[in-house]
Amino acid sequence: MGSRKFFYRMIYSRATDETKLHWHNEESPPLLKRAVESLHGGGNALDIGCGTGVNSVFMAQSGLKVTAVDFIPKALEFARERAKQFNVDVDFVQSDVTEFDNGQKFDLILDSGCLHTFDNKKRAKYKDKLLTLMTERSSYVLLHFGKSKPLDFGLGPKGKSKEEIERFFGPELKLVDFLPRAGRLPFYQYRFVRNHV
Repeated sequence: MGSRKFFYRMIYSRATDETKLHWHNEESPPLLKRAVESLHGGGNALDIGCGTGVNSVFMAQSGLKVTAVDFIPKALEFARERAKQFNVDVDFVQSDVTEFDNGQKFDLILDSGCLHTFDNKKRAKYKDKLLTLMTERSSYVLLHFGKSKPLDFGLGPKGKSKEEIERFFGPELKLVDFLPRAGRLPFYQYRFVRNHV
């Protein structure tokens, strides 16, 4: 088992319920809400690193057909229980996102805190996988730690500036919406689409 997987399994194993996870938030991010509204209650969505399923359930409640991926079994337990509680159907899949493939492409893809846990090699694989999952009209919503400190180390999130994120996803993707840090965690919100230029 890799150190990243061990780290997150340990955190989840100590959580008696989802509120004990320090990143847990019952409110879906504004840029996700905007992207969902733009689909007018139709289409399919992928939740990358779905965690406890807050955003998966929100998208399903909004009329989308949702697939949600996480590599931590305990996270998926929490997420399935939430979907059951809210009486929505979500296809939960245990997988590393860079290895995930169900043969579909998605109208909306969300990453709420997955990419920023990867090292550079894994980030490159992530981008390659992401592009295969997008159609020409897909939206991709990303929540990523901002660069709030000069050095990032250890197994936790690796902050990046807005400029670094834009460079990483270019030239294939174009940033169309951005929100700086909001709330108690230093998440920056991005919305990308295919760059057709």
